[in-house]
Amino acid sequence: MMWYGKDTKELLELNKKYRELFGVYPYGHMELEYGADEYEEYVNDIKKAIRIGKPLIDFVE
Repeated sequence: MMWYGKDTKELLELNKKYRELFGVYPYGHMELEYGADEYEEYVNDIKKAIRIGKPLIDFVE
């Protein structure tokens, strides 16, 4: 996945949690792409992945 926006403290924390669960950072999924204007969607998708225990590529289209 490509992330084209800024990194915030919240996003850095979520990246760390995601990596601990799935062994890769969320931006490591090259099949997915989020633009800088999609910050909320990106963060919400990472939170959902952590909550349901499934990587982004399993539910994001």
